[in-house]
Amino acid sequence: MLLCIEQAELRGKSFLCRTAASFVSTRIGIIPKAPILPKDLGINKERKGGLIVVGSYVPKTTKQVEELKLQCGHFLKKLEVSVDKLAMKSLEEREEEINRVAEMANLFLGASKDTLIMTSRELITGKTACESLEINFKVSSALVEIVRRISTRPRYINKTTIHSCKADSLVLLKGGITSSDLATKALEAKCAKVVRQALAGIPLWQLGPESRHPGVPYIVFPGNVGDSKALADVVKSWALPSRLSSTKELLLNAERGGYAVGAFNVYNMEGAEAVVAAAEEENSPAILQIHPSALKQGGIPLVACCVSAAEQANVPITVHFDHGTSKQELVEALDLGFDSLMVDGSHLSLKDNIAGLIH
Repeated sequence: MLLCIEQAELRGKSFLCRTAASFVSTRIGIIPKAPILPKDLGINKERKGGLIVVGSYVPKTTKQVEELKLQCGHFLKKLEVSVDKLAMKSLEEREEEINRVAEMANLFLGASKDTLIMTSRELITGKTACESLEINFKVSSALVEIVRRISTRPRYINKTTIHSCKADSLVLLKGGITSSDLATKALEAKCAKVVRQALAGIPLWQLGPESRHPGVPYIVFPGNVGDSKALADVVKSWALPSRLSSTKELLLNAERGGYAVGAFNVYNMEGAEAVVAAAEEENSPAILQIHPSALKQGGIPLVACCVSAAEQANVPITVHFDHGTSKQELVEALDLGFDSLMVDGSHLSLKDNIAGLIH
């Protein structure tokens, strides 16, 4: 058919073609290129985590998210946003949920953790089409606000674009609007350069110089593109290799080398910086410890500054949660990004401690 069109054009004919995207590259002879990678943009040494935002409810996206968690769950930090709190609860609960997710995302990104922000998977609908549209707007605007409040510059941003709400037989699909809102409202971009594809059918932009994060790669991932492994493939290609240091590794190396590793409780940014500076001066590994009382006072910002200091140190540094007593606070400590934790059973009887070790 292309040959026929070319021959007709040579004779003065003009055509308006409604085709798939592949027709254009074939017609004008564009040579296929491999998907773009971080090294192609010179950011392969960038130490911040990447941000993945998912608001889509189409079945394909749900399968892609499940595959992403299956393949990348060992290094990916997951933050689920409650649609019920965003759309059905009070303004105070909505605000608390937005602030919680943004605060945690700042912590994880600063600690070089690729971070997945996703809406809860239960689809909440209204009684009418208008009510469902209102729910859709509240969720989309909340995602925009969450990203707007994230101050840490991500390594890359990956956004799935379709958000759907069902009301009786009506299905409302939100295509590129959320991606556009994230870019223009949350990231304050007025222009972007379309660089190449992160995967077939998945364009990669670089945000303009006027945006909050100039030059950051912005991957627009349509909810109806790719197979079930596509999202995982993109994230694996762009993810930052995990930090090599772990508290266990530090202690095993010390045992082999016959030396001690200092573990220091810190209560603020100045304390963390002092420990790291001393460790670098002595060319020695060290452990930053946070006690539950210090965590209660310093909160997420204290953990964030310790994890960030450890990440940027020139010697192996890890962050340890010291003297955790309850299962809830120990689980929360792991979620916050601590490298290790100490379970304090001193308040329990010898029998209960032994039983705990057995189980």
